[in-house]
Amino acid sequence: MSENSPIKDALYAKIDGMGSEQIHQLLLSNDFSKLFERIYEPVIHTVQDIDEYEKHGTLAESLTHYLFTEMLIPSQRKITFENIELDMIIPNTAELQKDSQNTIIIFFVKTSNIGEIKQKIQHLKKLQKDDTKIWIISRDHIEIPQSIYITEKESFGKFLKDAQNFIKTKKMNKLNIFKTKI
Repeated sequence: MSENSPIKDALYAKIDGMGSEQIHQLLLSNDFSKLFERIYEPVIHTVQDIDEYEKHGTLAESLTHYLFTEMLIPSQRKITFENIELDMIIPNTAELQKDSQNTIIIFFVKTSNIGEIKQKIQHLKKLQKDDTKIWIISRDHIEIPQSIYITEKESFGKFLKDAQNFIKTKKMNKLNIFKTKI
């Protein structure tokens, strides 16, 4: 790992332990909930001494980055665009400039402070006016107009399915659905 992170270390140890063949089998069968159950749930319980919200947000972001890579979902991660920090964007900032309707901005909540969360969303709305194209990944449900997904298996599975459907409808998907075939 380029940066020392107990969350990422635990995540990639779990991924290595599971093996790419098993992960790809679950991806090919669209069993995103089972993938969450086998990777996210065990990892979240192994990492200690980190704020729960930060832990859930960081793990969800790291797992999403890994899975988007495996699923060939085009995205950019951890970038600053027009002085606004973005956790992740599908597909990229060039498309955001061209046609914001063809982009999704994803925000991984790492705090319990609702004021901070809403302030961050207001910054994101400067780039993406459409609330349905701002996806929030959070440990807890939050009453907001944007699309919200919770870090639990059914909701996170829906998030992955929605991302996959978005790139298909926008004709962004590659010829292969996944990076490798089994």
